[in-house]
Amino acid sequence: MKKPDIIKQVSDISGLTQGDSNKVIKALIKAIQASLQNNEIISLSGLGSFRVKPRKARQGRNPKTGEIVPINAGKKVSFKPTTTLRKIIQQ
Repeated sequence: MKKPDIIKQVSDISGLTQGDSNKVIKALIKAIQASLQNNEIISLSGLGSFRVKPRKARQGRNPKTGEIVPINAGKKVSFKPTTTLRKIIQQ
């Protein structure tokens, strides 16, 4: 499912126009991005939580040459689904 499909579904479920639904989705994405940029945890009831986790520096391998290359430390976004979502997926 892609963004236009989500916008259509939100529009159908909420009764909003597709234009208004698009604005809501864009605002939600911006709010999540801003919160993650500030290292805040985002919890959405019934869906799960997003958080930024540190990633340690490590060694990788160039698949073409087999040469070992260093990979710098960084950050990653982690998502943990709620129990409700896990049960829905398992059905």
